[in-house]
Amino acid sequence: MIDLHIHSTYSDGTCSPADIIKKVTEKGLYGFSLTDHDTTEGIPKIIECSIPQKIHFLPGIEISCDTPKHEIHILGYGINYKSETLNQTLSDLRQKRMQRNLDMIALFQKDGYPITLEKLQNGNPNTVITRAHFSRVLIEEGICKNSDQAFKKYLGDTCKYYLPKPFFHPKDALKLILDANGIPVLAHPFQYHFSNLEIENLIRELMTYGLKGLEIYHSTHHLGQITKLLEWQKKYHLLGSGGSDFHGNNKPDIVIGTGRGGMYVPDHLFNLLEHASAGTL
Repeated sequence: MIDLHIHSTYSDGTCSPADIIKKVTEKGLYGFSLTDHDTTEGIPKIIECSIPQKIHFLPGIEISCDTPKHEIHILGYGINYKSETLNQTLSDLRQKRMQRNLDMIALFQKDGYPITLEKLQNGNPNTVITRAHFSRVLIEEGICKNSDQAFKKYLGDTCKYYLPKPFFHPKDALKLILDANGIPVLAHPFQYHFSNLEIENLIRELMTYGLKGLEIYHSTHHLGQITKLLEWQKKYHLLGSGGSDFHGNNKPDIVIGTGRGGMYVPDHLFNLLEHASAGTL
């Protein structure tokens, strides 16, 4: 069993890299990847920790980018996390997105809502702030009962307090991963509210930019969706991946390794991605 989609306190997760290694070990995983949003800063912390020899680690990332209809995410596996170009580009993206977060905070504060940068960071100045952080604070302040309500009333794309992030084209995200010797994989394809035809067209388009794989197994994917993704994987000769999308307390119903309880990602997918990133496949 493996888990190739995990977030730490270096983006929008609530578990430190050391905590993640502890959970991975307790779960008895064969392998895992840290895939924080738009940052590689947690990877050295994973490597500095004592990972048991029987557990395999693949450096990863999840980069947010945009289509005309919806934001999408591209996972990158086996990346050179020390790449200056990769890290400088990600730093620039984070700075632009931080300004967007500050502008959203100002909108909330103008209407009297007690949203501050300090509350969003929650003691971790390194965190990459996303709408999930705004949702958490809205719940903690008693403004919303749950995340669904927070997004429906305050954070959804058509809500008053939502501001779009700076546009980042998928071909640029894919190039960034490829130039860092990584394997780009489309994350959770069924989360974007596209039709099957739109997803397949997206896959075909991304392949022209260098897409190499699909995230087949995910905490939100049901059997029918997994079956369809396996069909597309075979049709387009792509690699497969899978993971829980673990965020700790930010998504308390999702557990490392098994997602919401029924997820199982086969070990051999780790080996195929590792070999592909090493150029031995």
